[in-house]
Amino acid sequence: MSRPKLVPERARYRTGMHRPHHVPFVLAVALALATTGALEGRAVPVAASTTVCPTAMTSHGPLDCAHLPLGDRRFSTVAPQRGEIFLCRAPRRDHPVVREASWLRGNTWNANDKLTVRGAVAWHGTFSARLHGDTRTIRADGVPTTATTGDFPISPDDPAFAYDRNPNAIASYAIDLTLPANPQPAASPGCLHGGPIGITTTGVAIYDAFDAAGYDGVAHELQDACHGHPDRSQTYHYHGWLQACVPDRGSPTRDSSLLGYALDGYGIYGPWYHGRVLTSADLDACHGITSPVRWNGRVVNVYHYVSTYDFPYTLGCFKGEVNE
Repeated sequence: MSRPKLVPERARYRTGMHRPHHVPFVLAVALALATTGALEGRAVPVAASTTVCPTAMTSHGPLDCAHLPLGDRRFSTVAPQRGEIFLCRAPRRDHPVVREASWLRGNTWNANDKLTVRGAVAWHGTFSARLHGDTRTIRADGVPTTATTGDFPISPDDPAFAYDRNPNAIASYAIDLTLPANPQPAASPGCLHGGPIGITTTGVAIYDAFDAAGYDGVAHELQDACHGHPDRSQTYHYHGWLQACVPDRGSPTRDSSLLGYALDGYGIYGPWYHGRVLTSADLDACHGITSPVRWNGRVVNVYHYVSTYDFPYTLGCFKGEVNE
């Protein structure tokens, strides 16, 4: 199946637009984006979750979120490669939303200095994941169950507006997924089609790490403190750093927990493992690893993806088959 047309940032941020061209793909994998209309978030007087990096060790030294490598246009359309994204089709060439900013420094970016969109809006979303024999049924409404979001559209008096004038609101929509409960590796890794690649355990869509032009979306796009924002379809989503706001028990003394499910059925876990945080260097080309994790109610040695602090953040390719 061919990759749907990617929407460049300036087109995606036009007001009054309908759902983007990647929606048929979402429907094809049973992520039913039947818009129910904008769900009014309720502003609450609490701060959104922090995005500050933890003090942690990696396999090659201390975690340094002040000098994270940019993932700009690091992709392949031929075969998966570690530290890149295997795309079904190359994104069109365009400019990122933010080209110059204090947190963008050559080939690196500083997560500690990056601006975030203001606001702390509580949505009280819904999410359920139930096992039925060999399948897992997931239902959600696309807005977070626990964490807050920023105020979108970005207000002109928000400092983030000077960099990113995202005019999109956040809307709820019906998600109905049927995934394999015990996924198996495909004959060969699958490419990512752009847009949704999974869902968090808090009901938020996970997109791949790129913006519409193939630049590092986590670094260039202005997002809230949970690294989330809406696209022109009003779909709130994360491009990475799931561990910022999805509950993770991970710490220097405890391994990370399940943060979400990829569309091939494999779990996505936080970065903590045996007292350190994993990076792309520890993972395979699909951004995964086989190790003991709690899965389907018991601890098993199983393949899973990892949400890391470095690009490509969640998935580099699909390890298993995506039900089309």
